Amino acid sequence: MNTLKLQKINKHYGKKKHALCDFSFEFTNGIYGLLGPNGAGKSTLMNIITDNLLPDKDGGKLLWNGEETKVLKEKFRSRLGFMQQQNLYESMTAHTNAKI
Repeated sequence: MNTLKLQKINKHYGKKKHALCDFSFEFTNGIYGLLGPNGAGKSTLMNIITDNLLPDKDGGKLLWNGEETKVLKEKFRSRLGFMQQQNLYESMTAHTNAKI
């Protein structure tokens, strides 16, 4: 089983905005959803996971099957797939929205 382990991920924007504070989680094979209000750090987290954004220097570690993702680079990124859905349409069911 594949595992993506996030260990104490930190990301600041400026001096006051702390988007992620010691965030740790372990993802195993499956489908996950990130839910939260605007500014909760969802997009920041996804951008760090996909290597589009770096965590703070003391920002923790991302480990794919025990190896750091920053070392694995494309070998790790080729395993990722994600979708960001901004809007849901009231007239459509959840099943129909998933097909968009």
